[in-house]
Amino acid sequence: MIKIVKRNEKGFTLIELMIVIAIIGILAAIAVPQFMTYRMRAYNSAAKATVHNLKADNANLNSELGVYGHTEAVAALLSDGDVGHAESDCTDDTALVAPATTDAAGARLSGINFAGTREMSLAIALGTNMIADAWDDNDANDTSAVNIFARHFKGDTAYGIDSDIENTLYTVSNPNFPNNAGLQATPIQATLTQDDDIDGIGGNGLPTEEWTKLP
Repeated sequence: MIKIVKRNEKGFTLIELMIVIAIIGILAAIAVPQFMTYRMRAYNSAAKATVHNLKADNANLNSELGVYGHTEAVAALLSDGDVGHAESDCTDDTALVAPATTDAAGARLSGINFAGTREMSLAIALGTNMIADAWDDNDANDTSAVNIFARHFKGDTAYGIDSDIENTLYTVSNPNFPNNAGLQATPIQATLTQDDDIDGIGGNGLPTEEWTKLP
């Protein structure tokens, strides 16, 4: 007859399980905020890239027309007429995610030359959940200016560029911005005054209300 010997097997004790749970909790408390911060930084970086891209796109439009252009509220064809400034918000109009073509509506900058004889639109790429705003100001004296702003729908920071101030980026942040429609930050109308500056102008930020020039 074979005798089976059973070993005295033991599982984890309650204290050991509590220690493991406590360690997991500590790691989660450290990792989750860092992940959230990293994700927010990625959203904001996308907006920063967009505002720089729109500056380059507007420079291309200016080289063709002699004036800067503006964003538009609804997706339009490149062949459509100039409909005037408005915010381009991909959260409201998903067609704005893609650039406009002559056959498909999408995002674009649009303008008209000083003589009023030539209208032109330029396809722009905003990307998903991106909000962009370009305010142009042109006069009969062949003077043109534009202020460009962008924010990711989930980002807490908006970025701005003033065509009169070269190589300068402005920013305004607010913890209430994320997941709210529109630019949220207050856009500043472009002016024809040379070397004007939006630094220190109210932008709906919190705790710092004003647009701030990045170093």
